[in-house]
Amino acid sequence: MLLYMVVSSHMEYCQMVDFRQMIEISAGCKRLYFGHETCEQLLPAFDDIQDLLETAEKHQLNLSFVTPFLTERGMDKAIFFLEKLTCMKLNSFEIVSSDWGLLHYIANNYAGTPVAGRLLTGQQVDFRLLEQKNKSTEQIVFLNGFYYRLAQKKMAPAFTEHISSSTLLKNKTMDLFSRSGITRFELSNVIQPIILPNNPVRRYSLHVPFVPLTIFRTCPENTNFNHLKKDCNISNCNHNRLKWQFDAKKRVLYCFDNALYYYNPNFDDHLQQCSLIDRIVIHAGAV
Repeated sequence: MLLYMVVSSHMEYCQMVDFRQMIEISAGCKRLYFGHETCEQLLPAFDDIQDLLETAEKHQLNLSFVTPFLTERGMDKAIFFLEKLTCMKLNSFEIVSSDWGLLHYIANNYAGTPVAGRLLTGQQVDFRLLEQKNKSTEQIVFLNGFYYRLAQKKMAPAFTEHISSSTLLKNKTMDLFSRSGITRFELSNVIQPIILPNNPVRRYSLHVPFVPLTIFRTCPENTNFNHLKKDCNISNCNHNRLKWQFDAKKRVLYCFDNALYYYNPNFDDHLQQCSLIDRIVIHAGAV
């Protein structure tokens, strides 16, 4: 799977890497994202990232530590990890978190620069939302022995605006982010347009090419997502990467660890429409 990269002088290119695997740095990469955005069991311990720290120092790369929603146990693990990293006095170190509690801790303990993870930005992620083309069509249906002409009207502008919105447009939510000192927000490369508030202080990162649809409590054993692993921890993680064709249209979803994603490699339109997006985050295995 290849991504078409738009060359821009103001754009910062980053990689989301798996600390459990060998790290290959792409040309032009300026920052490494590491950790895990959906599973707290797969957050690293400090000893797990020594090779990553050496790679970052060798290539002069900045670091962003990523966390998902956290339980109390996960919060303790993340805070202990951050306390060790803070002692290293890393330059431009970020904590990208989708957990309100950890963001509050960071803001009050100056453990790094807090960033709102993409699970907190509240985008509409159902890729079927734009299946109805933006034009009027007709379809013949057979019902109760009769044929009917079914008119499909074009999508209303209000609906297009609704599915393109997010919690970033809600003043109360943004006030809460501001009180935590958060000025950067992570976005998914959703298939519909993205509407962002026109605030020059805020900056946005676009994650490509996978868009998270849902998160499981634990990893599924196979493509039967009703059967989840009962005993789940980092020692027996099977690192599943599953492809699932789920209907007659042959649409494919991807299951990585405990989350389900759809694939959208096209992001030119988002960059042209949203000048405040100044960072692209490419996930491992995407190129």
